[in-house]
Order: sequence, then structure tokens, then C-alpha cells
Amino acid sequence: MTKKYDLIIVGAGPGGAMAAKTAGENGLKTALLERKTNPAEITRGCAMMFAVESDYYFGERMYYNEKNKKMIFPLNGFTVDYEGPTRNFYAWHIYAPNGKARLPLGNYEENIKRGDEGRLSLVYDKGKLLEGLLKDAAHNGVEILTGVNVDGVERTEKGGVKVTGGGDTFEGTFVIGADGTGSRVAEFMGFNKERTFYGAAPGITYYVTGLDIPQSEAVITANCFKPHTRYPTFFWIIPSPYAMDEYWFAMPAQEDFEYITRESPFSDWFRDVKVIRKKSLVTSMWSPVAEPYKDNVLLVGDSAWYFEAEITGSMMCGRRAANAITVALRDNKPHREGVLSYIEWWKKSFPEFDDYRHMMMFFPFRFMFSEEEMNYLLSLFKKPLRATLNPFLVGRVIQESLAPMLSQVQEEMPSLVEKLKVLEIDAIEQVVLDLKTSGYLNERPGLPFG
Repeated sequence: MTKKYDLIIVGAGPGGAMAAKTAGENGLKTALLERKTNPAEITRGCAMMFAVESDYYFGERMYYNEKNKKMIFPLNGFTVDYEGPTRNFYAWHIYAPNGKARLPLGNYEENIKRGDEGRLSLVYDKGKLLEGLLKDAAHNGVEILTGVNVDGVERTEKGGVKVTGGGDTFEGTFVIGADGTGSRVAEFMGFNKERTFYGAAPGITYYVTGLDIPQSEAVITANCFKPHTRYPTFFWIIPSPYAMDEYWFAMPAQEDFEYITRESPFSDWFRDVKVIRKKSLVTSMWSPVAEPYKDNVLLVGDSAWYFEAEITGSMMCGRRAANAITVALRDNKPHREGVLSYIEWWKKSFPEFDDYRHMMMFFPFRFMFSEEEMNYLLSLFKKPLRATLNPFLVGRVIQESLAPMLSQVQEEMPSLVEKLKVLEIDAIEQVVLDLKTSGYLNERPGLPFG
């Protein structure tokens, strides 16, 4: 027997959970379908950073209010309760392969003295956040169905949408696809036919203790050049919200762990490292959808965007989409015109707010330079640059800071200047596709979630 709803939401991550909470509060008959048996259990590697406090991001100036334990979204006009653990960090430092030179985004020493006012942003417990959203959704009548692996989404003859999964059939006036960068909803409904697929980026993440790092309350990233390999590896170190001596430690593949911790120029940081737990991830990279609507299906968060819309961006999408559907049903406009407010908001807040290709700069910046070039390049930065965690902005900040030094670089390392010329936004899409063709994004097999 087919179960019928006003709204069916696929995926109980931040975007789907927020959509469910909002739809429930609005009185919509709603089903939330999730493949995991415990939606609040974090089985995928996630840095859990609040992205971002340091800048306007996806059209919002978001921040966390410690006093009232709320995530604040003032331009979108809502807050989210969060009473779990948090931990500040005060700069982002990009280290050279030699482990010595570094590019500092933010003055770590000065910022940490200022406490909350000086932080670049913070980390938090994503599981606690999801628990709260899902509890509110259930309290307001949303039917949360776990262990449902969706295997079909299609338009019905009467203008609604049919979803199948777990041997059951669900029918809704609208469907929200909130099932991540590898969205099945997007694939089933044909959203991906006009998108460019750049590749899948796998990774392994560890929660570790026993580190001896130069900046304990900062985000640290670095390149490492392993012997006899085609491309360098890289790693991230981010403070953990769970304990002051714990850190999130991420890299592309499991085999990189031993090299980084035992043989690399950074090995002194890891003499007493102890792994607490390990998780894997795979992030698919697509060009954004032209429009996040098709045949009464709305995409939110990662399913519509390039790479990741972050937890914060996904929650904004979920809330906006659910409210737009509420208005469409109240106005008896169960079609595109009824949800036009969400479509227009998404375009304004995501593809029109900033060009996703600026974030693509991360990939060639990591892999285009030799070890010597990268060591030299990062040694040029003698003072902290602007404090930012915005991945769409950081490439521009670095380029602007390098501009006055280009004549010096031309004289001392001309090969670097030629490569920097390639890192222009109109060429970056082809550069990333070349990396895919050359094998980097495909030569490592995809890793399972969990």
C-alpha cells in the first residue's frame, strides 16, 4: 500500500533534518527517509567546523552565540539550538613540505589572546546537532523512517512524486533530495545530465591524541612529497570538540598515515600519536545544478552544489525549501511557480553569490607545484594574511598578497610564475579536469562510508 504525504524528504543529514523540523512545525504531513538506522550517528569522516564565522558565506553572516547556545543566521532570520561541546580555533596555517615555512591566515598569537572575540571559527558535535533537529521533527509529527535505501524517484501521472525504497512505496506532493554529493535523487531525476563530474575525492580521517604541534588551536594543512609517487599527499589537522588533547587528522588514503607520522618532515609532531577512532569518506565533485527544481523535486545542500555546502549551508537550504513548499501548498500551487522563492533564493545564495570555481583552486594549488616550488612559495609570506576560513576566498587572498612579489619570484624561480598564471578562474575548470584525466582523482579507489 502506498503511503501518501505532503512532503517526502530523502536524507537525514543537516539539510534533510532541518527541512523535516521546519515542515513538521509548519504542520505538513511529512516523511523523512534515511538509509542509516541511527541518523544522528556520524559514520562518515567530517571536520565539523562551523563554516564560516569569519566572512559572509552563502549570502549569510552566521555565528554561534555561546551565551544562548544558538547558531545564528541573521540574514535568513532564524536560529538553531545547539548545546553540545565546542572548541575555538584562531587561524589557518598552510605548511610547506619542509615543515618549516608556512602561510598564516590570521594572526594566531594575537587572536588566541582575545578568546571568543579573536577566534576564526569553532568546531562542534554534528551528532548532537542532528539529535536536536530530529527530536524537534519527531515532536512535530514527522514520520522518521530509518534503514530505507531509496532505489527510485519518479513523477506520478497526477503530478506528485513517487519514491521507492526498502520494499515500500511513498508518494508525496513534493520531494526534497537531501542525500549528499552522491545524491541518488539527483541521479534518478536527471539533474546530473547537464552537470560536469570532476571526480570523487576519497579520504581517511582519524581522531588522535598525543600530538605536539606548533599551534594547538589552529587549522593546519600541509603537503608531503612521498618518495617514488606521482603526486604529493596532504593532510589536515583540526582541533576536536570532544577533548582538548584530541585532534581530527585527515588525509587522502590510509597508506599515507605511516609516512606522515613516521617519515615525513612533520614526523616529530606525531611521536606519541594514538588513534582513538577512524572514519572514511568519499566526496563527489559536480558543477552546481542550473536550477534545484525538477518535477516537484527540490534539491538542497550538497545534492545541488559543488563539493560541499557545509552543515550551515545545508541547514539554510533545508529550511528555505520546506517553507517554500508550505507556501506552495497553502496557495494551491503544487508546481514550480509555488516554490519559486526557494529557487530564486538558492541561485542568489549559492551560484550567484560566489563562483564555485574559486574553491576548485584548492586542487591544482596542492598538486601543480614541485616540492622545491612549494617550499619557496610559502617562504615568501613573512606576515599573517587576512584571517579567513572561506575556501572560495583564500585563493584570491593569496594571489593578492603575491602580486607585489611577482618580480622577485620571476627572478628567483621563474617556473613558479608560469604555473601561477595557470591558476586563473577561467582556466581552473580545465586544470581540474586534466588532473582527473591524468589519474589523480581516479587512481585511488572509492572508499566505503562508515
